[in-house]
Amino acid sequence: MSEIRVNTIKSEDGASPVSFNKGITVSGVATATSFSGALTGNVTGTATGLSGTPDITVRNITGVAATFSGALSYEDVVNVDSVGIVTARSGLRVTAGGVNVTAGGVHVVGGGVTVAGIATFHNGADFNAILIENVNIVANKLSAVPNINIDNGMAHYYTTNETTTANPNVFSTVGINTELATGETIAVSVLSKPNGAGYFPRFSIDDKLTGITTYWNGGSAPSEAGASGVDVNSYQIIKTGDGTFDVLANTSNFAA
Repeated sequence: MSEIRVNTIKSEDGASPVSFNKGITVSGVATATSFSGALTGNVTGTATGLSGTPDITVRNITGVAATFSGALSYEDVVNVDSVGIVTARSGLRVTAGGVNVTAGGVHVVGGGVTVAGIATFHNGADFNAILIENVNIVANKLSAVPNINIDNGMAHYYTTNETTTANPNVFSTVGINTELATGETIAVSVLSKPNGAGYFPRFSIDDKLTGITTYWNGGSAPSEAGASGVDVNSYQIIKTGDGTFDVLANTSNFAA
């Protein structure tokens, strides 16, 4: 094998590019101020001035900034910080940490949003379509099972005819006093079949009767039950302090 050692290779006219019609193999480092054409092979080091339309496949990319004119597809990304619009074609799953939208809102075109825990709206919520709420149907009378756990929903329907007066106890697993901050409110509805005997003149919160000031619609608590139909007992519970609540209560009878 022959060997040629030179410092500079020039074309015949001294100005045109040198052509390697059969290709060239470089076993060491190739340094260029610019590159044009398809880029293949194992390229290491710093690439400056790449041009053309090459397809580049690498393991990792580290940079200060990047601009992409088309779609960017990737998987298993730890953090995404976008100043523009993020579009997820096959759904968006957040397994921990929650979703915090500081401005602009969230627009869901199709598929809906399912929240397994608590959804908090600090600046209101706008529902343009139907709003569905679950009702906890209890095949019993409230006087037999007076504890109302709002973890099961905010509306509770007791389908067995009442036989006596009862005092419902509204609570949650962690405690309503713990869940609500001062100045926050919840609305609880209790539906029952009075059958001439059952009515609810007062109720407790977190198993306590103290610290509750109840304001009844019409100025007084119910003193008798409806003869038939369904009584709807609504309670607007407002936390006014630690362990203290104001309650706006109302009972209405609906008969067929």
